[in-house]
Amino acid sequence: MEYGIFANPHNCRRFYTCNGFVPYDTPCPNPLYFDDARKICTYKTKDLQCGPVAVTTTEPTTVDPEAVPPCDSSSCRLPDCFCSEDGTRIPGNLRPQDTPQMIILAFSGALNILNAEPFGYLLNETRLNPNGCPIRATFFVPHEYTSYYYVQKLYGQGHEIAMQTISNRQPEEFWPQASYNDWVEEVIGMRDILHNFANVSDGDLLGMRAPFMKPGGNNMFSMIYEYGLDYDSSLAAPESEVPLWPYTLDYRHPHKCLSENCPTRSFPGIWEFPLNTYTASDGTTSACVYLDNCIFPEDPEVIFDFLVYNFYRHYETNRAPFVLNFHVNWVTLEEKVTALDVFIDHILEKYPDVWFVTMQQALDWIRNPVPLEHVKSFEAWKCPRVRMPGCNIPRTCRLKLQDGVREDVRYLQLCGKCPVKYPWLGNIRGSREG
Repeated sequence: MEYGIFANPHNCRRFYTCNGFVPYDTPCPNPLYFDDARKICTYKTKDLQCGPVAVTTTEPTTVDPEAVPPCDSSSCRLPDCFCSEDGTRIPGNLRPQDTPQMIILAFSGALNILNAEPFGYLLNETRLNPNGCPIRATFFVPHEYTSYYYVQKLYGQGHEIAMQTISNRQPEEFWPQASYNDWVEEVIGMRDILHNFANVSDGDLLGMRAPFMKPGGNNMFSMIYEYGLDYDSSLAAPESEVPLWPYTLDYRHPHKCLSENCPTRSFPGIWEFPLNTYTASDGTTSACVYLDNCIFPEDPEVIFDFLVYNFYRHYETNRAPFVLNFHVNWVTLEEKVTALDVFIDHILEKYPDVWFVTMQQALDWIRNPVPLEHVKSFEAWKCPRVRMPGCNIPRTCRLKLQDGVREDVRYLQLCGKCPVKYPWLGNIRGSREG
């Protein structure tokens, strides 16, 4: 196979990462085993599938007349279109040394009291980019268990709020098969909830990420295109020596798509932030596209070294944005908070050409690339305008959740008035009639 992760048929504690038909034999950290069905290193249980697990693929019987063509760089021009044959070209054809290195802290999951303190610590206002403005992060927010008090607080501090879905429902296999209407209800409904209950401006809710790294193919991207979103960040890319830059979906995506259902048609002007695979220099940590899916020892120094190694893979090659993808549970573990804390300080102290920005700020630069020597005056990276700060004391609403035959109680924390019912699919305002 050209790309992908595959079981070692002779040793359940090892697996192969294939990149351009080249296999890399990789060990799972002790005492873990490779589960070929889930493609992760995990503990040995009765459900472990060492593999190789048979994979059935179905070849299309007819050619899709709307199938997207490969990149045509002569027709694809910034600010509305960007592509390259292998995805590694720098926007504006800048040299790496003339390109600011962007780091994007991207967190997925519910924001609430369980993670509010570490986020406040990691993203405190004393940590400054080279232009003197505070570092910023992007949060992909689902609905259930989210406190809109904390969402509004982070938004007021200048961080980017983006969408996951209302339900993040299981089984995970629902999402690649979800209909266009399912995606509209889940994502655009989530946008309305963030606007109504966290006072996030509609004009700032421009990006999304699919749950469980399970994008919905053409149905999902049709929703993104037709409802005026700017970007997605759900497509996983295999390990490569040179990382990928974000690209628009005018043309075929420039990498093997590791996700189950990737788009096959053109969606002009829609940007994709691919999830570049992380890897370790010595093979002691399994490859992953979410950092909390990598298996680390409980040692902050090992985790710090892993972050620095992957930073250098970007900084010393084409300076593609180094996107650190986390689920929010990362900040509930002391050793991982410590490693990220030390990493941020290390970068800010040692690298005056590195900037911690949001995905939307990164897109602003990609659309209109400015050489490093002028980036301190780049308008989109200046200190953000003042936003509504939220409230000092939130209101906590005890509400009934009705989801088909299921009835449950949820607590909704926000700065405004309590709705009558817990907002949910089919009743995103939480009205009496829903």
